[in-house]
Amino acid sequence: MPSPLLQTHHSSDSLASEGWFASKLPHVGTTIFTTMSALAAEHQAINLGQGFPDFPCDPALLDAVNHAMHLGHNQYAPMPGIAELRQALAQKIATLYGHHYDPHSEITVTAGATQAIFTAIAACVGPNDEVIVIEPAFDSYLPAIQLAGGKAIPIAMEIVRDGD
Repeated sequence: MPSPLLQTHHSSDSLASEGWFASKLPHVGTTIFTTMSALAAEHQAINLGQGFPDFPCDPALLDAVNHAMHLGHNQYAPMPGIAELRQALAQKIATLYGHHYDPHSEITVTAGATQAIFTAIAACVGPNDEVIVIEPAFDSYLPAIQLAGGKAIPIAMEIVRDGD
């Protein structure tokens, strides 16, 4: 059962306004993924906006995960990712693209694009830094820049055709 706090309050804005906590992002709004998922559900459309597969997991994968759990591979990974995975990624990049990266200092495994973007921006952007954001842009850039104390400078992408 959800906590009484969550049953009473429905958004971080209302919690912040009632003194529960001060939101660092009171005006960010809804992500495009939330909007598109709601529209897909409303119109009974296939949702291509997020990872919502409409097929069962491969039984071989389920068996492999089950086997790994029985071997005790069920702990949090190191912060930069499992060393063997980072090494395999470095080798794959070298094989496919001819670029060589040090898996110990130049490759980090994240839980997804949003975490990777947030982590990179948090590491590089400080208070009052200006960050150029080419639009249209992924909707996680602005909140990450704001949380880091930076200021987004939007630059609209222009289509240039031959002869224009």
